[in-house]
Amino acid sequence: MSKENTKELSSIKITKAFILLLLVGAVGMCIGGPTIVKIVMTKRSPFFEGELRFWTLLSCGYLCAVLFFIFLYQLFLLVSRIEKGDVFIPENVRALSFISNLVLAAAIVTLFVGVTCTYMILIITLAAVFITPIIRVVKNAFGKAVEMKEELDYTI
Repeated sequence: MSKENTKELSSIKITKAFILLLLVGAVGMCIGGPTIVKIVMTKRSPFFEGELRFWTLLSCGYLCAVLFFIFLYQLFLLVSRIEKGDVFIPENVRALSFISNLVLAAAIVTLFVGVTCTYMILIITLAAVFITPIIRVVKNAFGKAVEMKEELDYTI
């Protein structure tokens, strides 16, 4: 095994470990969801107040958690396929497309929460809006690589 290959495999292992660490953190935030919302409730609200604000924050937080869990699962599968050497395949293009849609959905949910419940969540909206086109560019590059690979396979 070459030195480059060893570095690549250890990088993939670190990525997988980081994904699992994010999963643990997300589960912890889900468990502490009501407490986190009570802390946010101490700050000023742009629009919603009281019970409506509490339940909007909590339900949208759990909705974002579901999106995040699916995101992490899809990312783990993507990294696992790459680890096996399955890089430029249609499944990875579909996975990247799905992942970018999940991030965009999180941007929409957090935009709603930011406008109605707390401005500070708009930071997450901005991050998601920034990341979505980057994922799309990578998806498009993978898509072109898959097309080129298929053309090359047909020529041989």
